[in-house]
Amino acid sequence: MSSNIRKEISRLNPRQKEAVLSTEGPLLVLAGAGSGKTRVITMRVAHLIERGIPADNILAVTFTNKAAKEMRARVKSLLGKRQGEKPLISTFHSLCLRILRKEIEHLGYRKDFTIYDTSDQLSLMRNLMQDVKVLDKSFKVESIMERVSWAKNGMAVPESTEETEADDLGAISTSLYDRYQQALQAFNAVDFDDLLILTLKLFKEHPDVLKRYTEIFRYIMVDEYQDTNSIQYQFVRLLGGQDMNVCVVGDDDQSIYGWRGADISNILDFEKDFAGAKVVRLEQNYRSMGNILTAANGVIKNNTKRMGKSLWTERGPGPRVKIIKKPGVEDEAKWVADKIALIRYDKKRKYEEFAIIYRANLLSRPFEEALRLERIPYTVIGGTSYFERREIKDLASYLKLIANPSDDISLLRVANVPRRGLGPTTLERLSNFARESGISLFEAFKKSSAAPGIKDKTSALASEVAGIVERFIEPFSKKGHMALAMKELVREIGYRDYLFEVFKTPEVAVKKVENVESFIDSLAQYEAENTGSTLQGFLEAMALTDMEEEKDEKAMGVTLISLHSSKGLEFPVVFLVGLEDGILPHKKSIYMEGGIDEERRLCYVGITRAMEELYLTHTVNRVKYGKDEPSTPSRFIEEIPEVSIEVLGESEILSTEESETKAKSFFSNIQAMLGD
Repeated sequence: MSSNIRKEISRLNPRQKEAVLSTEGPLLVLAGAGSGKTRVITMRVAHLIERGIPADNILAVTFTNKAAKEMRARVKSLLGKRQGEKPLISTFHSLCLRILRKEIEHLGYRKDFTIYDTSDQLSLMRNLMQDVKVLDKSFKVESIMERVSWAKNGMAVPESTEETEADDLGAISTSLYDRYQQALQAFNAVDFDDLLILTLKLFKEHPDVLKRYTEIFRYIMVDEYQDTNSIQYQFVRLLGGQDMNVCVVGDDDQSIYGWRGADISNILDFEKDFAGAKVVRLEQNYRSMGNILTAANGVIKNNTKRMGKSLWTERGPGPRVKIIKKPGVEDEAKWVADKIALIRYDKKRKYEEFAIIYRANLLSRPFEEALRLERIPYTVIGGTSYFERREIKDLASYLKLIANPSDDISLLRVANVPRRGLGPTTLERLSNFARESGISLFEAFKKSSAAPGIKDKTSALASEVAGIVERFIEPFSKKGHMALAMKELVREIGYRDYLFEVFKTPEVAVKKVENVESFIDSLAQYEAENTGSTLQGFLEAMALTDMEEEKDEKAMGVTLISLHSSKGLEFPVVFLVGLEDGILPHKKSIYMEGGIDEERRLCYVGITRAMEELYLTHTVNRVKYGKDEPSTPSRFIEEIPEVSIEVLGESEILSTEESETKAKSFFSNIQAMLGD
């Protein structure tokens, strides 16, 4: 064992060391919040390589590109001189995409398939709804697409759904399901769900393919195992093969994604599903002070379906958790803003050390207003994705079409972008011509002169679009020329002028053009960082980044964030706001099996984001449906041990002394800025 890895292993606590050194057979590492799980996974990978296991035989799977990138960097650092040995550290979806690119022809697709993002899926479903004459506007395309996704992943309809709505919506969704899948395959496209589902289908229907991959990946590690769904569970079981050298790392107490298919029974039943499994509990917390952990342990122990563990720390008790009741939401928000200002000046903290965490994004408004009044900078996490902006979607659709001319959805998006005179009627006639002739829409554009009802001038415009796509296939295939080709494409179609035509406000149009330049820069950066870069590779990287919600938002000032988005983050000072029954726990959770348990886990996640100071706020009244309604403190507050809390009354305001301290600090800062 190299001295570097030996030294790092010696620094682990006993349970961490046990997890790293237990390399054979199934292993569950039950890793509590802030217990150093990433360190354990990366150390375990390095230890396997040091033991002589070929890097190609090691696979580590996680859920986000950010986590995978961090793990790769840590493993590289640990290996030192052996950095050339690179195990595969990937997300589930990236791994499945990698497999499908090599094997998807077994399932009747071509290897140059396109990945449809959410916007593409919705466009396709709208077209299908029109085809079957779904005219009832009460059926939203988003709801139907959600049902299709549930069905594909084997998920049941939530019990809280109204029966009549469930019956009608379910019937429509079922009738469109097969059409949707057939259309995807006709366009040689897959959606995000398909990446996992088709890989699982491949393994089940082609044992020879599965055998090949089980022989490659002899040691498998899965991060955030509590977040796996049924498809991912089956995937891991199959890929584990006969040796079952499968190590999963997770925390049943942080399973908060049941609404999107995560199945907590995957981690709870690990010992039953993997015979002879060993369990190692990581309970020492390196993040939070003692009182915060006492509060977290007190809440989560009320869940009965859990494996059981109790977080502890050597950091000391720290300040007690503060519970604050205010008359209404505006008072609550003002109190939080004032408290942030006071702590900031009193303890010289940076604004970036504060977070306001809430159950749902709609609760952020009063806090944003209060922070503005105090002139406190802040960032709201969870805005519109960069990849969902109109100009980025337009350019990406051109690239998808160049990479896969069979992609009808992308062609429909860009056919009249910029405006060419190919309106809805023309596109409908060309689509009908393609369907009746048994050809792709792209081929129909090329043969548009033969389409019924298409005039010569319109046919020339359609042929021009097809010509642009065909002309750019070769430039985009040249190594190191994609960014240049993108610049030329933007110039040829007059896209910058189009943006100024569409967005009448110059400031908005300029911002849109800057986004276009940023997109071209990202293409150039991709080419510079990836040897053997391809257009298909760039589109894959873009699709996976977007779909895995990789919004790398750099928070400036106070962070405002939802509980679900906060998982994995930490802040010295946390304000967990709106802690009332009906909000946390959410009112719908009462009617769902296991709903309250998941809401309790959500509360636990919020509490364990705090490192040093934690404030829990609730109100006496809250506006509901336009009028004040009395609020009930969250039942989870009552579960916190009294020894760890300090309750502040409804009338609690900043004391005179605190106000004077704040004022003095403020004016002294102003004087310093002005140089006395």
